[in-house]
Amino acid sequence: MGVFVFQSVPGRYDLRREIQPGRRDTWYATRYRSEMKPGDPVFFWMGGDESHRGLYGWGLIASEPYLKSGWDSHGVDVTYEVSFPEPVLAKSLSADPTLGRMLIFRAPQATNFLLSDAEARRLVEFVGARNLPAPAIRA
Repeated sequence: MGVFVFQSVPGRYDLRREIQPGRRDTWYATRYRSEMKPGDPVFFWMGGDESHRGLYGWGLIASEPYLKSGWDSHGVDVTYEVSFPEPVLAKSLSADPTLGRMLIFRAPQATNFLLSDAEARRLVEFVGARNLPAPAIRA
């Protein structure tokens, strides 16, 4: 099982308005698409200014990646499961020794990021410690 972070930016897709639990959506699958499988958890990250950069919720991959008609790339369907009432801001995540090494901090110019097993476990713990629902992942 892969655990992913999918990134948007407010001018293109503002997660503050778009994550609606139960809704299905399509995201670009530009990197790691061969690793994406239905049922894999994905956290949704909004880039940009420090005041709003961070995680806004999570969902599950709902399809295999596919060539999306009218797009210049592959897409993958997701189902939004949880929208956080307040974002988990990047500044709190980056202060964690494990999470601060996530690729989204080291090379943030992409849409899809695959977490290591240690990063995935720690992110689920980190979210849960804030009394937010977190996805179940296999150890």
